[in-house]
Amino acid sequence: MIPYGFRQYQQQSDHHVLLACVAILFSAVIHMILMYFFSDWALSGVRSLRDRGREWFEGERVPPMRVETMRADPMQIAEKVPGERDTPSRGPIEASERVDALSQPAGPALTVPPPIPREALAPGVPSLKESEIRQIDSTPWMPRQEIAQIYDRTVQDEVATLPRREIPMIERVPKAPDIVPSIDLVGRRFGKDPEPPKPIKAADVFDTVISKGTFKVPAAGESGTPSQVPASATEARFAMKPGEKGGKSGSATGKPDGAKLTEDQQELLKKQLEAAAKEAEGKGAALGEEERKALEAQAKVAALQESVDYVPIDDLLAVGLETYRDPDEPGRIYFRIGIQPRSDKPVPAIAKDIVLVQDVSASMSEERMVFCRKALGAALETLNPADRFNVVAFRDTYAYCFPGWTQVTEENKQKAAAFVADMRAFGQTDVFGSLRSLMKLPRDPKRPMIAFVVTDGKPTFGVTESAKIIGEFSKLNTGLLSVNMYGTQSKANVYLLDMLTYCNRGSSTVLSGNRWDIPSSMARAYESIRYPVMSDIAVTFDSVSKSEVYPKSTTNLYKDRQLQLYGVCPDPTEELVFQIRGLAADKGYDSIFRLSLTRHAKLGAAAVKQRWALQKMYHLVGAYSRDAQQQLFAEMLKVNRQYGVPIPYESELK
Repeated sequence: MIPYGFRQYQQQSDHHVLLACVAILFSAVIHMILMYFFSDWALSGVRSLRDRGREWFEGERVPPMRVETMRADPMQIAEKVPGERDTPSRGPIEASERVDALSQPAGPALTVPPPIPREALAPGVPSLKESEIRQIDSTPWMPRQEIAQIYDRTVQDEVATLPRREIPMIERVPKAPDIVPSIDLVGRRFGKDPEPPKPIKAADVFDTVISKGTFKVPAAGESGTPSQVPASATEARFAMKPGEKGGKSGSATGKPDGAKLTEDQQELLKKQLEAAAKEAEGKGAALGEEERKALEAQAKVAALQESVDYVPIDDLLAVGLETYRDPDEPGRIYFRIGIQPRSDKPVPAIAKDIVLVQDVSASMSEERMVFCRKALGAALETLNPADRFNVVAFRDTYAYCFPGWTQVTEENKQKAAAFVADMRAFGQTDVFGSLRSLMKLPRDPKRPMIAFVVTDGKPTFGVTESAKIIGEFSKLNTGLLSVNMYGTQSKANVYLLDMLTYCNRGSSTVLSGNRWDIPSSMARAYESIRYPVMSDIAVTFDSVSKSEVYPKSTTNLYKDRQLQLYGVCPDPTEELVFQIRGLAADKGYDSIFRLSLTRHAKLGAAAVKQRWALQKMYHLVGAYSRDAQQQLFAEMLKVNRQYGVPIPYESELK
């Protein structure tokens, strides 16, 4: 049984629910009636709050659009259409009619001045001043005679009477290269060849194994290989001495010796020094000895490049080409070019000026210095007899073994060996100050100037920002000194070593083994720069190929070492034409090559593309370190996103 109290409570609850439903229904009916009859009514307070809220979220309220009928052409508001009735419905034209009515000529009452009272003309009262009539100058314009006069006569009048000769306009041949090869490696064979020419095989002529660091040159007489140049012709090129062909002194063509500046070149050097001194004075700094030496060296090298006699050596160089096409990036060809003197036709090595620079700071540690001293002693014994050398030890200060360049003699080598044996590791590391001091050494334009720096690449004194070291020294050096660096441990500052050498015509090597491997590893690095054959090299590519090649400033060309170039060009490109020009003692070398991207190229790997991207990043970082332009940094970010190459010293560059 259900208790009576509970039953009563349940009945009351049902009654309340019924009343609530009736109230909700009644309220809905009332609201619908109010909305139907009073939909246009609005409470002022509620409307104000509503308008404020709308302005807060939507900005200023836009009034509603009102549609009216245009009874006149809006483009002819100011014109009255003939025959049109003057009715109020003409709208905006009424304003035009009112303007016409108000702009009628004024009456005489408004334009005629009032009469002058007699009192104003009485004695003692100043009379009105008579108006002056402006005279119009009717003289015709004549040109000034002195404008047409000739003060500095550079061409005599007699020249006008000479007969004229028309020069025919020569049209440019479509797709013609900017550079014409002196030797066409595609369709020409050298020397005597009684047999008909055979098709040239890319694998025979341009065989390069760059990935393994080796360079193969086919032996003379093989199929498709250029034959030997007659010995007399080859020897004659390198046996020429100054003054042999008619000149009393200088090169074979009678030109002045490049090492000696002519009067014009001395005047140019003087102007450059004065301009640099004024610029330094404007910045509040004096022109230092390093800057002055660098300017002098630049002028001497430029003078030699202009006056030297260039000898073509196309047939004495072996060239290899490797290409890569990325399937994910159609329309572009990445390539790598390796250039090296041929083993069967060797190019004579030239004398060099080399300075051995050893880091003797505390970060090197005495354990590593033991093996560094041993390696430097071995390097001194392998100096070429015609070389000049010096040895430098640096920490927070630097010390030179000799005041300047010295000849390679037994006595000088013993002094240098004693200087190396006294090296001890302590103190801090000033990389920039030590490299800057090398610019005091005089540069002979006939000799390549090479620095071999042994360090861990961790600057702790002076200029310590790597990006600033790279930018400031590269701006001072401008490629005069070829900087090659050797890292003594795997934890060395690899980016500093790579960037500093990349921007200064050199290369870097980092030890991958233990410290007792330093002598053998350093010997291999030094041996690669022991025999230079050409310095101050400039490489120019034909603009038809639209290729983008790095590095812009290449290393010297050595006897046992490849000179490598990385580039990219559009896919339709058929061939690459480029020129290599540099200095070699008292003469210059000039080589022009033409390589087919289909017949002479070997298929490469994706490393070709990645290496090109790394070379471009190094170029951009070096340029930004010298001159911080935002467009360069934007290009670095683009290369970073597209190729995944990290930006070295990104925190220092911002």
